[in-house]
Amino acid sequence: MMRKILSVLCIAMILLGSCGGNKNDNAQLEKEVEALMQEKQGNDLLAGLMELDKKYKDNLSLKINIAGILLLNDNMKDADEYLKQGLALVKKSKSGEEKYLFYTNYAVFEFKNQNYDKCIEYAKNALDADKSDPLGVKITMAKGYAELQDNASAIKLMKDAWNNERDKFIEEDMVYLLMLLGSEVDSLENIEIVVSIADELSIRKPSMTGTGLQQAQVLEDAGYMIGALTASFSELDRMRFLGRLTDDEIYSTLNQFASHFPADSPYVRLLDGFRLYMHEDWDKADDVFSSMVPEVPLNFYTYLQLVSRANSSRTSVQACDMLQAAGDRFPLFQGYYYYFWKALDKNGLLDKEKGDPVLRECILSNPSSRFGIDSKKRLGALYGIADGENILLRDELMVYYVKVKGGESTDMLEPVARFLNMGDNQFRTEGARIISELEKLPGVKEWLSQHQDIK
Repeated sequence: MMRKILSVLCIAMILLGSCGGNKNDNAQLEKEVEALMQEKQGNDLLAGLMELDKKYKDNLSLKINIAGILLLNDNMKDADEYLKQGLALVKKSKSGEEKYLFYTNYAVFEFKNQNYDKCIEYAKNALDADKSDPLGVKITMAKGYAELQDNASAIKLMKDAWNNERDKFIEEDMVYLLMLLGSEVDSLENIEIVVSIADELSIRKPSMTGTGLQQAQVLEDAGYMIGALTASFSELDRMRFLGRLTDDEIYSTLNQFASHFPADSPYVRLLDGFRLYMHEDWDKADDVFSSMVPEVPLNFYTYLQLVSRANSSRTSVQACDMLQAAGDRFPLFQGYYYYFWKALDKNGLLDKEKGDPVLRECILSNPSSRFGIDSKKRLGALYGIADGENILLRDELMVYYVKVKGGESTDMLEPVARFLNMGDNQFRTEGARIISELEKLPGVKEWLSQHQDIK
């Protein structure tokens, strides 16, 4: 669950004056907490809150905050002390928010202490105080049931939370859910959840590879071949944009897949769609992907549909808007940025305002790939720069600075020399400070001076 938000919410409650006590005390406490938050953080903030607790001994919100921070630090002994002090106060509180936060903290505490019956009891108290469950205590309760071997109750709660509030899941919670689903007979609903967890992990950890293959295995075992082939291709395509697989290697793999099906099979047509996508034969790719629906929802299939339509002859401003709206599902995936700016260009929308940000994202997701270089050329064209392939963005310059400072040879600076030899431009101005710091490193200025003829 969102443990950091827990503490932030508690402190916000104090500032809003939702704590008990008389109005003068509340007003003074608000001022003192506000000053403390401006001056302190981490352990110093915790120490300051503990000092305030000595002064305002009957303030429940302070104890909620202190206990929440202690739980974050796994300081169970001290958290126990403040939670026990809060038990008498929470019964007097008229604030549903305070009660919810207090019992949520206590449920987490008891779960960590392996007192699962108590964990469930306090989680129920929290939900009685606030059924909207802003911090996801329902997930903690589900894990309590799971530890008591009541998988039916755990699964019911977990599924409900996943379908309605998946943003409250942390990776540990997702693992719990996967383990629980493994204890049930396979069903379409379970498979959909497993696949969606893999999609969610790809969003939260975009640099992680292998999630597509995990999806493919689950889907193939269930006999869902459209989904399995799409998930497999998603992994291949990510490797293509990362430069770890060539087009020919991917085509060879697709041919191997196709050899397992009759020539007139819909699965062969789908594999042809993947080839058409790679060839950027957008009208035909759009025909394929718009005519098929995977057995369970897959983010990558949605991507294939959106980029094919937005780049086809049937493109429109609306198609570009739909592609843009899906961007949060594909962080750091160069394919998304690349085909998005291509679609904008096709619709005459690739100006500096709309084009510059997406081109930069595309470049930084893998500057050295052919897609990154192509994007540099187009970014240069936006600013009237003929040799845009030599552009280095500020983040790229920082990488060179860190590497040379760390001891790598100045010979790696050939791209920097090419960039500097372009003369004055928008991007040199942006990177001026980093360039200045780079030239201060031993031997760098001399090396760059000796390579002024590199083009």
